[in-house]
Amino acid sequence: MAAPKSKGKVIVTLISSVATGITKNIMVNRGAPLVNQIRYDPVVKRRVLFTEMKKRKVTEVKPLSFSRKPKGL
Repeated sequence: MAAPKSKGKVIVTLISSVATGITKNIMVNRGAPLVNQIRYDPVVKRRVLFTEMKKRKVTEVKPLSFSRKPKGL
């Protein structure tokens, strides 16, 4: 019997920003923010930025407010 798939994770394909055609696959939680990682690209022989290939639905993250003013003023 096959193992049940996890409903909380999704496979995301990362593509090299140098356009060498190298891709990496990782698993992330559903609703996690968009993934940008610095990883090794064997074609250019250095670490480069990898970004998500396809956009997916993510939860909206509200920016933190560090002001001390009350909201009513």
